[in-house]
Amino acid sequence: MELRWCAMDGLPPVTPMTALIVDANGRLTYVGSDGCRRIIVGDADLLDRLQQLRNLPSDEMEGGCGI
Repeated sequence: MELRWCAMDGLPPVTPMTALIVDANGRLTYVGSDGCRRIIVGDADLLDRLQQLRNLPSDEMEGGCGI
């Protein structure tokens, strides 16, 4: 499959055809049904923070209600 990079400005969602991966630049990406690789999170520091939050118990989530 040839990978192409495409801008997403104003375009409808595309069905993911691959698993999510973190590329060499620390971006969370997937390849859509149209063959374009899409960047979901393009900031490596933000991705690290999201991964840290995912590993917290639900009652310790930032902004959570602790129920």
